[in-house]
Amino acid sequence: MRGRVLFLKNTVGTPRAILKPPGGHRIDIVDQYDLTPEVLEGTKVLLLGQHLDEHHLKGMQGFLEVFLEKGGGIAVMGPIAQRLLPVLSPHRPVGSGSRGDWILEIAEPHPVMAGVRAKDLTYRKGVVGFWARGTIPPCADAKILTRFAASEAAADWLWESARGGKLFVHPGNDVWGYVDEPNTSALVFPQLLDWMAA
Repeated sequence: MRGRVLFLKNTVGTPRAILKPPGGHRIDIVDQYDLTPEVLEGTKVLLLGQHLDEHHLKGMQGFLEVFLEKGGGIAVMGPIAQRLLPVLSPHRPVGSGSRGDWILEIAEPHPVMAGVRAKDLTYRKGVVGFWARGTIPPCADAKILTRFAASEAAADWLWESARGGKLFVHPGNDVWGYVDEPNTSALVFPQLLDWMAA
């Protein structure tokens, strides 16, 4: 049975893939400033996009940590500047800005990246760097999913708590923005939902 997925919103529009999620999922939408521990009751997965108010979220660190430790899932997107959870660090740029710095490779097999080609993450309409241009340094017991080939710095990674909590960290543009891409990058968001909501 799939658990409830909650999208925290702090923009005027809502992404199409959130309104009409892939894979038969349902995603409820809550304004960021309405989030409370009570709102999280019954939630399995919390989606945090790249445009959220991080100062506000940092003030919620206590109950987000409890949610994760109790078995909830949190997906964090974007080059975060705040330490939103104890296992997270601020974003750091990778390389000096040349194309070769941002070539990605799949680091370890995992259901989230099943069937995904590194080339499809690296290039979007022939441009490098949309997927990620930096790293949110992973914690010691994280599982690295993708990394930059030149530096071996982590791009996407995940961490699981002792009680089954799941944290997915992506240092670039929101992965739900790729669901209409005509390549394997479109697989990441539906597979992330499947894995996190299971």
